[in-house]
Amino acid sequence: CDLLGLMDLSAVTTQLSRLADSLVACCLDVAAAQTGGTIAGLAVVALGKLGGGELNYSSDIDLVFVVRKAPTSYRRLAAGAIDALTRAMSEGFLYRVDMRLRPWGRLGPLVTSLDGYLDYLADHARLWEKQALLKARPVAGDLDLGYEFVRRATPVILDVDGEAVRRDIAEMKARIEDRVRARSGIGDGSYSDVKSGVGSIRDVEFVTQYLQLLHASEHPAIRSHNKLEALSRL
Repeated sequence: CDLLGLMDLSAVTTQLSRLADSLVACCLDVAAAQTGGTIAGLAVVALGKLGGGELNYSSDIDLVFVVRKAPTSYRRLAAGAIDALTRAMSEGFLYRVDMRLRPWGRLGPLVTSLDGYLDYLADHARLWEKQALLKARPVAGDLDLGYEFVRRATPVILDVDGEAVRRDIAEMKARIEDRVRARSGIGDGSYSDVKSGVGSIRDVEFVTQYLQLLHASEHPAIRSHNKLEALSRL
């Protein structure tokens, strides 16, 4: 459909995201069968492009695992689901899975309790972590728990200082452009990087998220995990 022009951009990325949602759910079922674990009480929440329902071809998927209690008892199940998604076979593999957006990043536990995650957001999360959670969307497992997490996390995410948000996002974008410039090796190659350079997709995303962080408490309607939808609402 994409090659023949039968779908527009938003339809293509929506379908790619729905496919990924389904495969994450299937891999969670596979892992439960292999480990003898239970899916009850475990929510898989997507961030990034999958969370926004705007997945593109060959994109990583960003996931976090949230449970109501006893997170260590779900670790084998979560690890099994990641293995099912990422394992290379003769046909290829499904997705690269990025878990670095969980509390404490690579150093943090693979599975986090709901209360523990909320405490982390209130006491330790940096601005970019709150910014990333604007795209949080439950995709598999206990969806009710996933939506409870998003609902309870929202006021913590939006409890920010507007000037600090503006400054931090501008500084973060400048660092990204510096890395792009250094990597290109051709003068200011950051102008040719459509994802992260000057005037890139990242600029649009950061401005959108800045405006959401600044105004969503007063205008809840502008809160959308999807970038194009958020722009329309803004």
